[in-house]
Order: sequence, then C-alpha cells, then structure tokens
Amino acid sequence: MRSLDAAEISAIAARTVVARDFVVITVKDRLTGNSKPVGFWSDAGAFSCLVKNGRTGLVEAQAFVGGALVSIGDIPLTSDISVRTVEVVLSGIDASVIDATKTYDARNAPITIYRGYLNPDTLELVAPAKSRFIGFIDEAPVVTPAEGGASTVTLSCASHTRELTRKNPDVRSHESQILRKADDDFYHDTSVVADWELFWGKDKGRVG
Repeated sequence: MRSLDAAEISAIAARTVVARDFVVITVKDRLTGNSKPVGFWSDAGAFSCLVKNGRTGLVEAQAFVGGALVSIGDIPLTSDISVRTVEVVLSGIDASVIDATKTYDARNAPITIYRGYLNPDTLELVAPAKSRFIGFIDEAPVVTPAEGGASTVTLSCASHTRELTRKNPDVRSHESQILRKADDDFYHDTSVVADWELFWGKDKGRVG
C-alpha cells in the first residue's frame, strides 16, 4: 500500500505531475570508512529535492545526478516481512557511478529507492519523495559490453527485512550473557548440560 500526501493525490488526479524515481546509495570511503550518500534520478541534469528518509522518517534534502539511472526493476509491494529483491541498472560510463562503485566501497551499501511527483511547470516536487524500497546492495557487477554496446553497473539489492534472517550464535553463550548482566547465569551450564545424567523417580545406585 502506498501512502501519498493530499497534494500528491490532488496533483495525480488533475494530471498535472509526472512520476520520477530517485535512488540513494550510501557508500563508504575505502580509507577512512566515512559514509557518503550518492543520489541518481530518472531524468536529465542535476536535481535537488526533499525526500522522506525511509529509515529515520525525517525529511531531508538530497542532491541527485541525472542521466546515470538506466532502469529499476519491478518492486513487489507487499506488507509482510518477506525478503524482496530488485535490480537497479546504472550507466557504467557515468563519472558519478564510477566514483561510487570503484573509488568508494559499495559492498553491502544501504540503498533506498524513492518515488516523487514532479510538477513540469515549476520543476519541483509537490511533496517530499517517499521510499518504495529500503535495502542493501548484494552485488554490483560492471558489465563490459562488446563494441558498440552499453556499459552498465547492475545493483542486485535485497530488502532490509533480510536482517531478520541473520543468526547470532553469540547470544546463547554464558560469556556473552554476563557482558549484558554480570550476575545472569542463565547460560552458565549450556556447554556441559548435554552430558548430565538425570535419574527420575529413584536415587542413583545399585538395585538390591
């Protein structure tokens, strides 16, 4: 289910806006580890607008590069916690794409796909763009084409619900438990309890 502002609903009904997609990737500096958001949008030229951050819910300004976003795959609109996947194709010869995927580290980078509605007369969004997909980049292979072909970078992305499938075996150890609470002995005997001999209904010993 999509949530739209009243201004967006009115503008769509009046057919006075056009939809535009926006992609924000948060890449890391390979030396310092500092993060940097990089934006691309489905139109030409540089563009700046407000987006509603899908992770924080805050409205913030974001700059976008035009001409680099080739396509976005179908995004399943589900309300459950299943892991969704989507492919984002970027131009492999765009300087901003090369910088984001080669100069910076895009492995497992957070990615958000937004949808906004642009007024062609004012060249402004009628409301902050809202997220349609929140996730992480799994792979970002660069396709080197044959002569005359187009070079692309295909981002294979998984939704943030993938985090719910992660397992952390450390939470079941005594050492980990006492780091949280020093006197918590709940897992104290987990490493040896499997070897315990239990005698139910009688005392241990020989019969007779």
